[in-house]
Amino acid sequence: MNLSQWGGTKFLATVGAGLATTILQWFGKLDTSGNAYMLTIIATVGAFITGNVVQAKNDAADPRSQRRETGGEK
Repeated sequence: MNLSQWGGTKFLATVGAGLATTILQWFGKLDTSGNAYMLTIIATVGAFITGNVVQAKNDAADPRSQRRETGGEK
């Protein structure tokens, strides 16, 4: 299965964490003030952005990388 057609593994993990946190908040399993929801969303999106920046930097340093040309994950 090619996960790059769905956005890649990092994207799917971020969406999954956001969906799970949203469901938990919806059913009142997290704090009512929303702090746990906020921190989880910020952390997962931050990790996603950091992962993409690190991967882009590593791909730029690797002359064999095809990621920039094809637009998909290796």
